[in-house]
Amino acid sequence: MEETKTPSRSAAWQGPLLLLLAAFVWGTTFVAQDLISDTVGACTFNGIRMLLGSVLLLPVIAVKNRGRMFATLKTRESRRTLLSGGAVCGVLVIAAGILQQQGIVLGTSAGKSGFITAVYVIFVPLVGLFFRRRVPVLTWPSVVVAAIGLYCLCVADFSAGWAGVLRNFRFSTGDLLTLGCAFVFTFHILSVDRFAPQTDGVWLSCAQFFVGGVIGCVLMLIFERPAWSDIQAASGGIWYSAVISCVMGYTLQILGQQKTPPALAALIMCLESVFAVLSDVIYLHTAMTAEQIIGCVLLFIALTVCVSADRILPSRKK
Repeated sequence: MEETKTPSRSAAWQGPLLLLLAAFVWGTTFVAQDLISDTVGACTFNGIRMLLGSVLLLPVIAVKNRGRMFATLKTRESRRTLLSGGAVCGVLVIAAGILQQQGIVLGTSAGKSGFITAVYVIFVPLVGLFFRRRVPVLTWPSVVVAAIGLYCLCVADFSAGWAGVLRNFRFSTGDLLTLGCAFVFTFHILSVDRFAPQTDGVWLSCAQFFVGGVIGCVLMLIFERPAWSDIQAASGGIWYSAVISCVMGYTLQILGQQKTPPALAALIMCLESVFAVLSDVIYLHTAMTAEQIIGCVLLFIALTVCVSADRILPSRKK
């Protein structure tokens, strides 16, 4: 049995902490994505922000490598992995981004979109089984508790009884697109798990955004053809998303997944829904409902159990 993802004791928490930061970053950028949904299309938004993210990562790489841009890509294997990983992750990240944004454009609410997208917390360990990746036994009940917590956090309304708990559990076209986004994100998480340990993480993030940005801009010119005035009107949201979500969030994801099994990574990253709610409370002065408090508690319990299980029983390949 070949063990995977077994960092030293001193570095055991580095990966989860980086993923927690990624979840925090994504949770605070959802409002910007929602605000510009009526101004530019999904391909325009994602194509431009990903190209910007790719360009903005170049000086980060230069500083990180002290001016030697390719210092961390010395071996042929690392360069080959960067090219193949960048292509695969880039296709997946632009597909997921477009599906999610188009779901919002078609009317999926922010809360419901957050819940449906985070369903990858269920998909990742299930799909991972087909790639011969075992997960600790305690991960499975943690995933179930996390799914219930996400539903309480984003959708449920206890004040109306069972009707309120279940009333929003209907799928529109936008919801189905968002569910497709969750499925694509599942393969993106598993792909990052495959490629990130074998090459430079920041370079991989840069490469995936370059590929995704080019694809998004080509689709923009074919299907949307936005006016320059519309892009300018949405520039604040695009720049914010490029810097915060792309440069910071996705790069933290790749670096964090280098030291974290994918099932645990998915569970940590789904906490973006919690941070989105907390951002509303802090910046918009909204009050948390009983459902949201219960959802946060359930997610915290699920994460605690899953982290403990991973530390005691690390995932293995067959």
